[in-house]
Order: sequence, then C-alpha cells, then structure tokens
Amino acid sequence: MIVHKYRGTGRVVVFFTRERGKVEAVARGVGKPGSKLASLVEPLTLSNLFLAKGRELDHLTEGDVINPFYGLRSNMRRFGYASYIAELTARATEPDLPMPQLFEALRASLEALEGGARPDIVTWGFALRLLGQLGVGPVLEQCANCGQSLTGQLRYSPSAGGLICGDCAPAGGSGGIALSGMTAGLLRCVATFPIDRLSRLSCPPVNCEEIGQLVRRHIEYHLDFVPRSQRFIQEMENSGARPDEGDEQR
Repeated sequence: MIVHKYRGTGRVVVFFTRERGKVEAVARGVGKPGSKLASLVEPLTLSNLFLAKGRELDHLTEGDVINPFYGLRSNMRRFGYASYIAELTARATEPDLPMPQLFEALRASLEALEGGARPDIVTWGFALRLLGQLGVGPVLEQCANCGQSLTGQLRYSPSAGGLICGDCAPAGGSGGIALSGMTAGLLRCVATFPIDRLSRLSCPPVNCEEIGQLVRRHIEYHLDFVPRSQRFIQEMENSGARPDEGDEQR
C-alpha cells in the first residue's frame, strides 16, 4: 500500500485487491482525528473495501479491517521484509489487472512473516511467484540457454533468464552467479513449496546468500528497478542485529 496526500486531509491510496489487482482510490478525510477510514489505509492491512467509481479515481467509502498485522508493525526486521513485499507488488503490477493468485500469495506471505517464518525465505518465495505471474520468472528446471538438462558447473545468467548448464556458461557472459547443485534444488523448493511451508526448509548460509543474490539480480534486470526497501533490509542484516524470536539461526 502506498499513500499520497490529496486535498487537505484526503489521501490517494494504492491498494492491491483480489478482484481488480492494483487500484488507486481517494480516501477523503483520513487525516482528521477519528476518521472511520483511517484504519483501512494503514500499511500492511487486510480489509474488505467498498469503492465507488469516480471520474478519474475511485473513492473509498467504507470497509472492515480483517487483519491489521500488528505483529509485523511491532517487529522492525519483519516489518522491513513485509514492506519490501508490498513495495515490490505496488511497483511491478499494473492497475486494474486481476491477479488473484498473487493476492493470495501476498496474504500468505504476510501471515507467514507474522507467524514467525524466516523472513528472507518467505520474501524470496513471494518474489519468485510474482515474477512467475508477470511472465519473467527465472528458468530453473532446465538450461535457460540450450534447454537441456542442468549439468556441470551451474550459473545463473540474468540475460538468459535463469540457470545455465556448464556447457553454456561461457555464453552467459560476465556478471552471472555461480551456483551449487544444492542451491539450485533449494531454489526450486522456494519457488514451488506452499508459502506456509517454506519455514520447514533448511537453508545453509552459503546457499541462502546465492539465492538472495539471484532473486535481487533477476528483479533488477527483468523489472528494471531496485526496491527502495532493499537497502533498509541489507543495512539491518549487515548490522549483525540478533534475529528476533521465532527466526531460525542461519
């Protein structure tokens, strides 16, 4: 959800909905104390919304909060990852393009983050699903260059659009990422396991580093932007902050 000021106490809010995908709507008066709409425009809030069609923008008239995800707002680390997921959704999707499967993945990811799942793995799982929904997901089952089985020293090539085999590695150009066979297997699990089961994966630090690099590079190359919240997450992780209760140790 993204919010912009609009005519005094009003706001223009970007919602992601099951029925319509991304929707921009005006919420009038939410800046006033006691506004009945204020809770509906809080970041990372799952709600039932009633939108009235307007000439240029829809208007939020009323709604009910289903899940405010208070657990995410009280934990800076998890809030950072949830913000990354929300920003990725808002920037990568087009208005009024229904994507119900992505909506369900978004909800499942926020629930998993609030429930104590490892935030990095959940975030990669969501990002890979979003990329797949957009038709630019990385090729993981066979060589993205020649279409044959993945053998030899594997690499990820942004320009090829996925994993490439040892024979094609020179054709992948510079800037690729060398991957172990274990990383490739874990990557396929992250991309296909139900999001609420991703916390069961055991991912050693070296494999997590490779997966994280691949997802970030793929988003930057194929979506042509770097989420602003990515820097916050990296600074937080690099600070050596102790994982919150419920996170697995790396």
